[in-house]
Amino acid sequence: MKILVFSLVDLQKSAHNSRLHQFLKYLSKNHEITVLCLNDWWKARWDSKSDEYNRDFEQLFEHISIKYVTDRKISPVLQDLVSSLRIGRLLDEIGLSDYDVVYNYNGLTCGLAISRYAKKRNIPVIFDIADDLPEMIGTSPQIPPIIRTMGKFVGRTILDRNIRLSEKVTITTGYFQSLYNIPPEKTEIIANGVDTTLFQNKDPVNLREQLNLSSSFVIGHVGVLREWLDFHPLFSAVKELSGMYNIRLLLVGGGVGYDETVELARSYGITDKVVFTGTIPYNRIPEYIGCMDVGTVPFKDDSVAQNSVPLKLFEYMACEKPVICSNVRAVRDIFDTKLLFVSGADDYKQAIVKLYNDKELREMLGTQGRRVIEENYQWDSLSKRLEQLMTGVCEDR
Repeated sequence: MKILVFSLVDLQKSAHNSRLHQFLKYLSKNHEITVLCLNDWWKARWDSKSDEYNRDFEQLFEHISIKYVTDRKISPVLQDLVSSLRIGRLLDEIGLSDYDVVYNYNGLTCGLAISRYAKKRNIPVIFDIADDLPEMIGTSPQIPPIIRTMGKFVGRTILDRNIRLSEKVTITTGYFQSLYNIPPEKTEIIANGVDTTLFQNKDPVNLREQLNLSSSFVIGHVGVLREWLDFHPLFSAVKELSGMYNIRLLLVGGGVGYDETVELARSYGITDKVVFTGTIPYNRIPEYIGCMDVGTVPFKDDSVAQNSVPLKLFEYMACEKPVICSNVRAVRDIFDTKLLFVSGADDYKQAIVKLYNDKELREMLGTQGRRVIEENYQWDSLSKRLEQLMTGVCEDR
């Protein structure tokens, strides 16, 4: 197949692994792929070495063609809007009519414009909803507060139109089907996953020593530091427990919220208990997870979080780490008793102490988590399902 992809994620400049990276890594082995995406020029302000962090995907970049919808240094919202008005010219340049299927990954305005052109040429469209996009618009710090409510409404309207234009809609969690009224016959749930050959249980003794964590019980977090995270309850719990238990926090990742998170740790008086690594190469993340005794998913209690099933969760579980997770509805629906769910600092304290004192429980949750991942959430099998779906819509043309 010849596949045209639109993505809000800049695959080359993004300093973290995404669902799309993994799908394309698999699909590019047997199919010709062109990706049209936004230009994340602004990320250089906080991830200036993103090229180093994406070395794990160098082979992918050699097998796909990536084109930016604009070279203008404007906000992602404006990029999406402006590019949608000019996308026809770019589609003519790449020869849209030669493509077999369009895959719209989390796209809104520009993705909708591409889908309209595709429909005129009888090219099937698959729309992937990986996040609660309208809600993210309504809470995004990149959008002025005065227009967020209107932006959320417009985002929902555009999302609905994308759904109508698509032959199939792939979603990460079943909640999106009811939330967006997606017709059952269009809906395919393709969950997030993990590469179990890369992410597995390791004991990086040297790295633990380098990070001065050898004798500590390590509570960790992996991922870009963004507005959907809430470290207040976790930091509060660590502050109260640090006098009684030898615990440390390991925060792996950079992002626009890095400085704010460092300052938050300072305000809680736990700077000496927290190790900040900044962004690290993706293929080294399993080593850092190996330094942890428990992984955390400290999400805010809002609509964005409630419909999220983050990749870090699968990575912890693949590495056989027990997980303390905010009370996220979508995550609880999938994993339920396999994680420890918390709501507030007191819950964090209880969960940390419980795992600190019970090695057998830690090992049981870790083993159980790895087994669940191997059976249901490996990227190769999930990508194969997407490939089969693409083949099916092409045959129905």
